[in-house]
Amino acid sequence: MTSAAEMISAQDLAVAADHGQVYIYSHVDWGDDPNTSPYLEALADAKDSRRYVGASRGLVDLITPGQWNWKTPMRVEIWTGEPPADTSEWDNEVDLDFDAPTGGITFEPSGGTEHISGASLPAGRYRMRVSGRGFGDPSTNTPAADHYRLRLWPRLQDSPAALRRSWPHWGSR
Repeated sequence: MTSAAEMISAQDLAVAADHGQVYIYSHVDWGDDPNTSPYLEALADAKDSRRYVGASRGLVDLITPGQWNWKTPMRVEIWTGEPPADTSEWDNEVDLDFDAPTGGITFEPSGGTEHISGASLPAGRYRMRVSGRGFGDPSTNTPAADHYRLRLWPRLQDSPAALRRSWPHWGSR
């Protein structure tokens, strides 16, 4: 019998989002080609896949429904294994791989700014579940009050990114 996963820790943060994006990383492989960019590659992955969460070379690009918010609520949870599903409680949810070779996790708004924040995370190879809600309803001009949760748990193998739930109004704002 397998025991249920348990939450090890939780951190509640306020992170900055700008240009409708939050970059999430521990280590980014910048590569040797100055004509390529993990930022642009992750953005293309987010949009082309229609997950609105993309990844490239260690960088995760979280697309937000609003243009900017310097105090976007972000909860970071670390689990012993895959946490129980509560997908129906979120507007958008994506699972993807995340590596933290030296530990720590950084949140950076798009556009280059001093509004960079971070959270503690033990070094390791993780599966990350990115969940977002409070995105508003563009048909009623309800402003977004978006907030996010990252759940991380150890992974033994690489897996492709997976869209668990999609907000139906992407592209409406």
